[in-house]
Amino acid sequence: MCTGREEESMTLGKNRKKSRGRGGRLRWVLFRLAGVVVVLLPLVVFEVVLRLCVPAPAVDLDDPYVSFSGVRRLFVPDSTGRRFETAKERLKAFRPQSFAAVKGPGAFRVFCLGGSTVQGRPYAVETSFTTWLELNLRAARPDADFEVVNCGGISYASYRLVPIMRELLVHEPDLFIIYTGHNEFLEDRTYERVKKMPRTLMRLHLALLNLRSYSLGNQLLSRRRGGRSSKSVLPVEAQAKLDFEDGLKSYHRDNAWRRGTIAHFGRNLESMVRISGGAGVPVILVNPVSNLKDCRPFKSQFGVGLSEQQKGRVVELRARAGKLGWGDTYGKIGLLEQAVAIDNRHASLLYLLGKCYARIGRFAEAKKWFVLAKEEDVCPLRIVEPMHEAVGRVAARYQVPLVDVKALIEERTEDGIPGDEWLLDHVHPSIAGHQVIADALYQAMEKMGLVRTGEGWRAARDELWQRHLSSLDELYYAHGADRLKRLKNWSRGPTPIE
Repeated sequence: MCTGREEESMTLGKNRKKSRGRGGRLRWVLFRLAGVVVVLLPLVVFEVVLRLCVPAPAVDLDDPYVSFSGVRRLFVPDSTGRRFETAKERLKAFRPQSFAAVKGPGAFRVFCLGGSTVQGRPYAVETSFTTWLELNLRAARPDADFEVVNCGGISYASYRLVPIMRELLVHEPDLFIIYTGHNEFLEDRTYERVKKMPRTLMRLHLALLNLRSYSLGNQLLSRRRGGRSSKSVLPVEAQAKLDFEDGLKSYHRDNAWRRGTIAHFGRNLESMVRISGGAGVPVILVNPVSNLKDCRPFKSQFGVGLSEQQKGRVVELRARAGKLGWGDTYGKIGLLEQAVAIDNRHASLLYLLGKCYARIGRFAEAKKWFVLAKEEDVCPLRIVEPMHEAVGRVAARYQVPLVDVKALIEERTEDGIPGDEWLLDHVHPSIAGHQVIADALYQAMEKMGLVRTGEGWRAARDELWQRHLSSLDELYYAHGADRLKRLKNWSRGPTPIE
């Protein structure tokens, strides 16, 4: 039988063993950590030295996905040499613009880059947000020289905007505005590197590009590949697949192509933000808006792996739903939900379900189905959700202002679902919509300290807006209506737009 003193001694011994065990484990962990530090420290030092001594690699010069068969300047000197103007050979895609060759003292020059939305289609620059923004700025400072230059190109995707931004750096920009995202799927190109690379590895590659050492190594490796490049070589001007006969038929569900397009878009946004930041020019990113509730999908396909029997059942359920009137909306919903349970990738089914939920006032559910319909559209002429996320992610990462037009239009729509109230077709805002965008951009510039709003600004702005609208004749609106009709035909078939 142990005495009290012996028990105490045994307890102390056990505690010492536990203490030695914990101490041993701690030493083991510290030893391993020291080993990791010894291995990583040279790499960290190398990265720091590169950042201090070596300029950031020009990522914009090494687009890993596309190159162009030729390069033409967007702006060239006019006959007097005193101004730059849109090059004649670029007028098929761009509207005429002009600005002083030498920026005057106190002048403020804004370049707006994007596609047909920036250009103001289906109308023109005269009612684009770029014009309304310039009028807003003049209302704030009537004595100042504000130049808002419209660089919106028809069917121009983000990868075509990167070289334009590089060109514009020589023209003394004070601000860049980027509104892009709807045209990324228009041109035919391949993403072989993305198809061969697993999604996780692609994400890791994009993350590692933030390291100066990895970025430089990647650039050197790309140069060594030389003629073995797998880039798509694109023509000088955009050639949308829908411009050609039966262009819609060329669209098929291709998850790898979609994944590559999304990755490319994010990279292009980062390239432009880094180009502008490297030149000390501020930039505003814009999150675009799409017509969700009044734009049916452009092309639908059955989901992969469905049997003929399943496809037949989906067709039958949809036909039965179509025969029911709106007086039996719940019956429609029941049939369509049965169809969606079989095939949840058929865009038109998802859209019809959204229409039904909107009809009974369940707008949150309606919006969910409209968004899914847009995402499953086999011919994606509207920005997809991962690209919305990319715009926000790039803005947050580089701490640049973001004007969320998607959210602005949702807030101004009674049911919170963008539709014909603010959009003329699938992506192009109405004139009033462009004015909303201009006001939001003006407010962003005000927050950036680029402009100050004094008393009487709103009255002065309203007067300038009204005077400008009065200067537009009926022919201007007639041309816009005609372009809108052709644009809708183009998006549904082979008729090209001008």
